[in-house]
Amino acid sequence: MGTVIHEGHDDSVDASDPNDGKVCFVNGALPAEVVTAKLLDDKRHYRVLDLVDIELPSPDRILPDCAYYPECGSCQLRHLHYDAELRLKESRVRHFLSKLQGVHSSKFLPIIGMGDTQYYRGKSIFPFSHEDGVVTLGQYRRGTNDLIDIRHCLVQSEVSLALVNGVRQLANRDKVTAYDRTTRQGALRHLVVRTSFSSRHVMLIFVVNDPSVREPILSWVPALEDAALDAGYTLNSVWMNLQKSRGNRIMSDDYRHLCGEETIEEGINGIRYKLSPDSFFQVNPQQTGKLFSEVIKAANIKPGERVLDLYCGVGAIALQLARYAQGTGEVIGVEIVEAAIDNARDNAKLNGIDNVRFIKADASTWLREQKDTLTIDVIVVDPPRKGLDPTALDVIRDADCERLIYVSCNPATLARDLALLSDRYQIVTIQPVDMFPRTMHVETIVHLTKKKVML
Repeated sequence: MGTVIHEGHDDSVDASDPNDGKVCFVNGALPAEVVTAKLLDDKRHYRVLDLVDIELPSPDRILPDCAYYPECGSCQLRHLHYDAELRLKESRVRHFLSKLQGVHSSKFLPIIGMGDTQYYRGKSIFPFSHEDGVVTLGQYRRGTNDLIDIRHCLVQSEVSLALVNGVRQLANRDKVTAYDRTTRQGALRHLVVRTSFSSRHVMLIFVVNDPSVREPILSWVPALEDAALDAGYTLNSVWMNLQKSRGNRIMSDDYRHLCGEETIEEGINGIRYKLSPDSFFQVNPQQTGKLFSEVIKAANIKPGERVLDLYCGVGAIALQLARYAQGTGEVIGVEIVEAAIDNARDNAKLNGIDNVRFIKADASTWLREQKDTLTIDVIVVDPPRKGLDPTALDVIRDADCERLIYVSCNPATLARDLALLSDRYQIVTIQPVDMFPRTMHVETIVHLTKKKVML
C-alpha cells in the first residue's frame, strides 16, 4: 500500500492535485518496496494497481513455496517471510485502532502466530469446472471465476487434497459433468471438505445441481474411504446438497445425508464439538484453541457471574466460558440460526455442561427486548465481518456490564464499533491472533471495561 505524491514526474505539477494522498493498493508489492505498477482501477478514495516490476525489493521477500502462487486466489502472502507477515498484520491492526481515543501502544499485545503454518484449514471449499470436456476441481484464479486445477495445497488439510484428487479422477472416469454457470447444465458444483484434526474424521459435502448424481457419488465412497485412510483419516460422513440457484451462495438449505454419521467431532481445549454440514466453526482448530484461551483470560469470570455470548453459533466460545466458570455462574448464548442452536445444545449435553443455555433469536432484537431485565457481568461478541448493527451497539452501550470482549475478523469495522462504544467503555488490551497464515486476514480480541461514572 502506498499513497499518491503527485501525478507527474517533475516539479511543474500542481501541488493542489485532488489525487495527492490517495491510497494505492499494489497487488503483490510488499512494505517499503519500490515498484513499477499498472493502474487497474481508480476509485474516489483509492486506487488498485498491478505489480509490473520490482525496482527495490524488500529484505523480507522470499521465493513462493507453492507452484500455483500467485495465480491462485487462496493465499496473498506466500512471497513474504512469516515473521514479517506477523509484523504486517500487527501493523494493520494498529493502523485501524491506534487512532481511537485513549489507545496507546501499551494496549497492543504481540500477535499470536503459528509454529507450523501448513495444512491448517479444517474446512475447504473446492469449485468444479470443466475444460475441453474434462472435469477440473480446485480454486479460483485471483480476481476471476476461472478455475485452477489444484493437485496440492499448503493451507488446506492434506486429506482434503487426497479426496479432491480422488473425486476428480472418479468424476472423469464415470463422465459425471461439472456445472456450467452459463448454460446452467452439469451436475457437480462444489466439493466441501470438513476435517477434524482431533478425531481424524472427515466429512464430504457434494454440492450438486442435479439430484440424480446421488448414485454415482455413492459408488465412489469405497475408493474415497481408501484415499482418506491412506492420508491417516477416516471418511466418516458423506452428504449431498442440492443447489439450483444461479446466485453466489455455495450451499442451499437442502441437505441430504448419503452415508456414514451425520456429524463429525472436533475437540478444542478439551471441549468436544459435533459439527453438521452447515455448522459455522473456526477453520483453524489449532489457532482457535489459542483464541479461545485469550477470550477466557480477558473475560476473567468470577464465581457466580453471568456471561452473554452473542452470535454464539454452535456454542464454540460459550462452552469454553461455561467450562471455565465451573458451574458457579451462567453463560447464555444467542444465535438466530436454528441448526446452530440445535448443535450448541447437543454440544452442551455431549460435554456434560449444564451452566449454559442457548436461545434462538436475532441478537439485536433479543438484546433490545431484554435490556431492562437482564443482568450481565460479561458480554462476548463475535460478529460477522460487517460488525455489530446499530441496535446491538446501542443496547451494549446502555447495558450495565462491567466487561466486554469483542472478537473481530475485520479491523476496519472493529475500529468503527469501538469508536461508537468509546463513551461507555475503555480499551484494556488489544490481542491480534493469526488465524489464517499466508493470507491478509487477522483476528483481533479487544478487552474493554466499563468507564467509571464521574459525579
